[in-house]
Amino acid sequence: MNDSELLKATNNAYDMVFKSVVDLSCLKAALELNLFDILHDAPQNLETLARITESVPSRMERFLIALRQMGLVVQNNDVWALTSFTTQFFVEPEQHRNLTMVPFIQYISEMIDQYFMHLADVVRGKRDFVSTIPYPPQTAEDNLYFETMHRSNIHFPVKLLTEHGQFTHMRHLIDVGGGIGDIASAVCEEYPELQVTLINLPSALELISDNIAKRGLRGRITPLALDMYRDAYPHGDGLLFSRILYPMNEQFCTMMCQKAYEALESGGRILILDMIICDPDKPNYDYLSHFLGAVGMQFSVLDFKSHTIYPQVLRNVGFEEVRFDQAYDHVLYQAVKP
Repeated sequence: MNDSELLKATNNAYDMVFKSVVDLSCLKAALELNLFDILHDAPQNLETLARITESVPSRMERFLIALRQMGLVVQNNDVWALTSFTTQFFVEPEQHRNLTMVPFIQYISEMIDQYFMHLADVVRGKRDFVSTIPYPPQTAEDNLYFETMHRSNIHFPVKLLTEHGQFTHMRHLIDVGGGIGDIASAVCEEYPELQVTLINLPSALELISDNIAKRGLRGRITPLALDMYRDAYPHGDGLLFSRILYPMNEQFCTMMCQKAYEALESGGRILILDMIICDPDKPNYDYLSHFLGAVGMQFSVLDFKSHTIYPQVLRNVGFEEVRFDQAYDHVLYQAVKP
């Protein structure tokens, strides 16, 4: 390597060793201290922050200085306040529920303690992956735990779907594994004539019903309990896999696309919205965290599949008119059943 390449590699190596531990430990501590919520209510001086958080003032000051260096807080004389970045991603998840990192901090922190810091033992076969909450979820509370995470980073996928998805003449969309209904709601708000059947687990149905009622879409989005891997899908003229297929190997994706083909009417459209997980210049650490969990499982269909396989998979199943759009680190494939 020349000096330019070596410097870039050095910065990358330093990030691998130091950045992750500093970022996550500071975010976890700030949430446990309720520091971000306190500063969101109003900027505060050091003495007030230390008193409210029951902290040692000198230690709180050093902690705030570290947060300032990370771009999470700003200092104006003796008053501390949040940056707009922190407000967006680390405060009030209901305010920005489709673009927030708050639910992930607790989850990753728990998994570090019980799994990721023992990865060598996992590879040796001495430790297995065990979810902190039963999966598949069994209760409404279990589902709320997972759905809160699933809905927290869909802002840009929804933009791609609503900007490029072909829904104009669609009457009945089947949303397979549609989460709590935020994505279906966004599409329905764009297309007032569209009806949606949203497939999820039985324990999620009440959460979906509550969410779509809040969005004023009761009667247009119908939740339905099905095993999306085994059961046949209801018929419609549109079917959506939104961030369902991206981690699955080619064989599993082909099986799911075949199920979609059988459910669609002639002229019906399949839509596949995926994260990009195989960019060699931009590792997807969100997906890597799930993939590393699969290291500790006896069986997994997770794979680093390139999205470029979809045109051939869709054509092999029988679809035609394959269309591709890419934006916001996601891809959208669409095709039509003849």
